[in-house]
Amino acid sequence: MKEQPTTELLDILNNINKKDMSAYIKEFAATASAAAPFPEYIAEHGIAIADVVHRCRGILSKSYVYDILNGTKRNPSRDVVLLLCIAVHADRKQTRRLLEKYGHRDLYAKDTRDIIIATYINNKEYDIDRINDELFQYHLSPLSTEH
Repeated sequence: MKEQPTTELLDILNNINKKDMSAYIKEFAATASAAAPFPEYIAEHGIAIADVVHRCRGILSKSYVYDILNGTKRNPSRDVVLLLCIAVHADRKQTRRLLEKYGHRDLYAKDTRDIIIATYINNKEYDIDRINDELFQYHLSPLSTEH
């Protein structure tokens, strides 16, 4: 799939005719691999799965992480996606894209919990325990599998 800004793709899509539809789909549409974006991300960045499991600090079990990575678990919660984004050290833009690919909203700039998570990601502080401690200080729910 070719990476191009969504606004440009919308302009193309708004003017596409039926005979060009197949070419557009071939060039720009999400493929089956997009259904499981974490394995693709991990492979592209040379991240060891064992490191991802370790960085989850026991919040996500090894089997649960593997289920997500091999596609058995197809609809992880927003918190699980955020935990994995932090575990793979995804930056803000990558986090937004991964959340979107799993059908979740981006971190919201007016939500205190999201502000805390985004701030840690923006500052490349990928320690889940520290993020959860900060959330606790604001009486907010920690990142977990419960959401």
